[in-house]
Amino acid sequence: MQIYDYRHELIELLENTSSDQQSLKQTLQSLNTVINILNHYEEPKSSFRKPKQFFQPENQATRPAPRIRQASHSSLLTGPAHEVTTSSLKRPVTPEPVTVEKVSQEERLAADDLYLVHRKLSGAEINHHYYNEALIHSLHFPLEDGDIVQLDPQQTVRGLPTIRRVTADHLDDYEPEKIKVIEYAELSSVPGSDVLQINATLKGNSILDENSANTIVIDPFKFPGRSLKAGMVVDYAYFDHGNGLEDAKNGSIRWIHEKQDFDTTKQPAKPKQVKKPVHPRHDYEKKLDYDLKQRIVLLITGDRERSQELKAVVDKHHGIYHALDASMEDKVSSSKMKREIREADFVVVCIDKIHHRISQLANHHAKRYEKPLAIANTTTNTAVERAIARALNGDPAYAQTSEDMANYQKK
Repeated sequence: MQIYDYRHELIELLENTSSDQQSLKQTLQSLNTVINILNHYEEPKSSFRKPKQFFQPENQATRPAPRIRQASHSSLLTGPAHEVTTSSLKRPVTPEPVTVEKVSQEERLAADDLYLVHRKLSGAEINHHYYNEALIHSLHFPLEDGDIVQLDPQQTVRGLPTIRRVTADHLDDYEPEKIKVIEYAELSSVPGSDVLQINATLKGNSILDENSANTIVIDPFKFPGRSLKAGMVVDYAYFDHGNGLEDAKNGSIRWIHEKQDFDTTKQPAKPKQVKKPVHPRHDYEKKLDYDLKQRIVLLITGDRERSQELKAVVDKHHGIYHALDASMEDKVSSSKMKREIREADFVVVCIDKIHHRISQLANHHAKRYEKPLAIANTTTNTAVERAIARALNGDPAYAQTSEDMANYQKK
């Protein structure tokens, strides 16, 4: 009786074995089967003289179990060389359980270059990179703690990926920290000391303006490189835990305004509000149906507190939101507005809280660069949404008092 030559199959088996656990186990089982066959038909060294011994039964009680030395192989076994007996080969191989790691929401967002914003008192941390306040200030849109932004790894600013846009998404289990900013606060000296203080703002809308006794002491030595002096106008940020002035005292200077950014002698005159007749039958009841298709909408307004709400209006219609703060007239230069309008696809001006010069300047540059422009009489979601629709459809910039809402419905 002859034994089949398994060598070619064994060589092919080893060549086709990969490094994963399942392939290794299958190869090991195949080798064990071949070893069992060889052990079963093992013959004495003198078998070629006595071939009949292949057919004579042997006493299994007196005959010791054959042992074959099985060498380790880097692609099959991970442990040292060991002996395999026929009894041990009969034991089944139990596969190891496969553990599947749960993918977090942040990891799924990162696949599309979307990352969470961890806003600081000054600057922000995004994807383990620190963006200083100068980079945050240069954006066309506000950035808050907990926002989701899209980065462009192909374009960098100061070695950091460019922030393309802010989405309307937020992480389900993330609780953003409430940060309050005291804007346009003027530093004043404290008689008889080297420290400075802030006790009022140019806008008059902060916790310091509520009571003349509310002051915050600023130690210039805690801000090296800033060269703080009396007369400077700064933005001061602090974490709001509900403790009022106690929280404000533990804040930090976020931004130092340049001289051309503000006017300490006068405030810009607000345009007079003209009351218009109310027509209840034209009240807005549901959102308009149009798609901006990721085009840029520049919103010029003097109400920074409504910035996030107005951003949601643009996001709802699949547009990209850019904002220009025109709350202080002298802060908006002609060159800055020209640059913003040139990059936008549509321009919407909210005229209720800005100076008349701002709206005239916006109209001038919009005509120069042939950008559709619409006027919103108030800084509300409804007014802005209607104004965007007029700019999109090429309608007149000002809303007609007798216009029918059906004209804005996409048909």
